[in-house]
Amino acid sequence: MKSLLTAETIKELHQKGQTSVEIVPRQTIITPEARDVAKKLGMNIVDVPVGSKCHKDREPLVDKHSGSLQAIKKAVREKLPAAHQNSSLLDQLIEKALKELQHQEEVGPSFEREKAPNGVVLVRGSSVKPGKFEGAKGKPIGLTDVIGAADNSSIAAGYMQWENCSFPWTLNYDEIDVVLEGELHITCGNKTHIGKPGDVFFIPKGAAIEFGSPGKVRFVYVTYPADWSAQ
Repeated sequence: MKSLLTAETIKELHQKGQTSVEIVPRQTIITPEARDVAKKLGMNIVDVPVGSKCHKDREPLVDKHSGSLQAIKKAVREKLPAAHQNSSLLDQLIEKALKELQHQEEVGPSFEREKAPNGVVLVRGSSVKPGKFEGAKGKPIGLTDVIGAADNSSIAAGYMQWENCSFPWTLNYDEIDVVLEGELHITCGNKTHIGKPGDVFFIPKGAAIEFGSPGKVRFVYVTYPADWSAQ
């Protein structure tokens, strides 16, 4: 059963003194407003891989069952003028919005992994489904972190993919990219370096580059430190 993370939940957690929220992407629906509020309040939304200790220990934020749905409907009605509180229509709109959010999350980042008692982690590359990379400013860039700080790792790893697209990026961390499919173009100044399947890039901290590809590309990235998105 999926959990629902709303803007109101973020505000409540912030009032309690929390500075971050741990979620399991495959099991959590996050509203766009919740992400905006978290950003404004300086709260981090941390993805916890399925199977990790953090995942096993955490409780759902909001259960998406009938009780939660009724609470959402009540909260919406309280903010609407009486003239716009058509109960039947409102119920339909809220349920439709929740289904759309659920669909967005279901097609978001996911992957299969195994973790041994000694900390060894195996990620099945064929199972990885990309999420949306928010840092690409609206570009259709897929990204999925598969190894990170939640694994007690000082480095992070994940998959990226896109098709016929490019975007500028300045790295505040060290990165290694291993090309799996297609061509990965990395432009530095006036020169473009082209990596093909099996090729490896190293991009040092502080480098200002442009990622791109004339067709479909898929690659694995490894970054140091692990929390690259916070750097």
